[in-house]
Amino acid sequence: MPAWRDAWTRSGQLVLLLDFDGTLAPIVARPEMAEIPRRTRRALDSLMALPGVTVAVVSGRGLADVRERAAIPGIAYAGNHGMEIEGAGLHRIHPEAAAARPELEVVAREIGYVLGAIDGAFVEDKGLTLSIHYRQAAEREAEVRNAVHGAADGRPGLQVTEGKMVLEVRPRVEWDKGRAVLFLLDQMRPPEGAPVLYLGDDRTDEDAFRALASWGASAEGVLIADPLPAESAARSYLRDPAEVGELFEALAAGR
Repeated sequence: MPAWRDAWTRSGQLVLLLDFDGTLAPIVARPEMAEIPRRTRRALDSLMALPGVTVAVVSGRGLADVRERAAIPGIAYAGNHGMEIEGAGLHRIHPEAAAARPELEVVAREIGYVLGAIDGAFVEDKGLTLSIHYRQAAEREAEVRNAVHGAADGRPGLQVTEGKMVLEVRPRVEWDKGRAVLFLLDQMRPPEGAPVLYLGDDRTDEDAFRALASWGASAEGVLIADPLPAESAARSYLRDPAEVGELFEALAAGR
């Protein structure tokens, strides 16, 4: 923390790249129930009121969804793992991901038909990707996996990835949160030595942690996890989303 504050003072800028679910907002049973706790929002507002603070949200959620739920004005949002980026003068939709939409629609129908018989499992259509949630049907995980892989495997334009109690069907494109983070930093152009912190909690955030390792010594990932995994590319960690709000408070107080 002192090193981050000192680097902020020297460079005049602090960059925060924030995942949403499990980071800004606690994990909940259904995605539409997620929200940023009041304490965290107040702390982030106070931090953003200080000079030189740049914030972006990088999420697996669809762009419109995460923008509505985060509701932080004046920042850039990267939705669908960065396949769509908008805000702060930016607008980018990955063309190959957009072209895969018809194939995703077919897969969504096939998976939805099977999951109709599995109470607690459902498909979230995020436009450029699909999330298949089974947190409330953990005992039937094998059936959910079979349904997803049965519909998506063998389609060369799509791939299946995993998160916390969720499977995702994505376009098979060379793009992830790591590439999205590097794109955002190229646009932000923070001064040399400015602290760049990416906060995230899931496997997909590891791509961003690894990307920051190539950006510079002042950039690092902060993993939100308890217990810690056996391996991570992050250099620091917090235990839960509540501590994310405490981090914002401490950074603001230190200035």
